Amino acid sequence: MSTLVSPVSAMPQKDIAKPPSRLTLKSQLDDMALLWPWVEALALEYAIPEDALFGVHLCLEEAISNVIRHGYNGEPGHTLSVDCVSPKAHEVLFVIEDQAPPFDPVSGSIPEEQPASSPMDYLRPGGRGILLMRKFSGSLAYERLPGGNRLTIGFDLTR
Repeated sequence: MSTLVSPVSAMPQKDIAKPPSRLTLKSQLDDMALLWPWVEALALEYAIPEDALFGVHLCLEEAISNVIRHGYNGEPGHTLSVDCVSPKAHEVLFVIEDQAPPFDPVSGSIPEEQPASSPMDYLRPGGRGILLMRKFSGSLAYERLPGGNRLTIGFDLTR
């Protein structure tokens, strides 16, 4: 009696590498291209649902591009880091640290609503990114570091 073996099951299984919990980026917008594959790998690792993944992408893009464009004024030669931690089940935190001048995006100095006089106003810069971060994240926390800033963006994966 012969046993049939599937070609797939007969192949040696490779361990899938766990994504690193830290990503370090240079102060150039081109480096943001490294962010998406890292986040996608973390989404698999932590079972981040698609709707939450949209918010993760939006918030990280907004925060990191702001550090590069405004905190570092687009100057090369700086770095920033993004760490991903899951302190409890169904929660993921992204911690962004930089060495830019102090800026607290969660201080409440930006109004919750900013009325637009026309649809084109939504395309102009001016604080709407922080409003989006507040809307799509579960939590935002800022901490001034001795030589920089730390922004923690939390996501509740049960929503």
